[in-house]
Amino acid sequence: MYARLAAVLALALMASGCVAAAALPALGVAVMGDAAGGAAKAGVETTLGGTQFRTFSAPWADVRTALLQSFHDLEIETIENTPLKSGGARITAEALHRKITVQLEPVTPVLTRLRMTVRRGLVGRDRSTSTELIEQTAHALAGIRPIAGASPRAP
Repeated sequence: MYARLAAVLALALMASGCVAAAALPALGVAVMGDAAGGAAKAGVETTLGGTQFRTFSAPWADVRTALLQSFHDLEIETIENTPLKSGGARITAEALHRKITVQLEPVTPVLTRLRMTVRRGLVGRDRSTSTELIEQTAHALAGIRPIAGASPRAP
């Protein structure tokens, strides 16, 4: 059975010339889709380096308040909360063996981009924790802005 699978894979590679097209089915696209789909459904983008991004339809000050509330609720200690000259803020926090770095950047007066990295140790990244923190921030933001995602000028 394994010999047949290897033969089909080799034939597909030679015929198409595309390594990615043959490799994905061999690895199981459904498994990879489920793993990546959780973050995509939440509206969170992840870079290869482990930094995660999400854009909120809210002023940066509201997103900052929601983030700090989430940290407080989850017993995460805020170490630094510095406004940036370009607008927005840089927030550093710590949890058990983790360093959390967040940058809030205003895109417009009512649109804010959140960038978060959770480091574990010197080189490790904790994507699941950063995804959960971003989701908790969205939840707290819904409490601050009852019509989540709506512009303050929306009817």
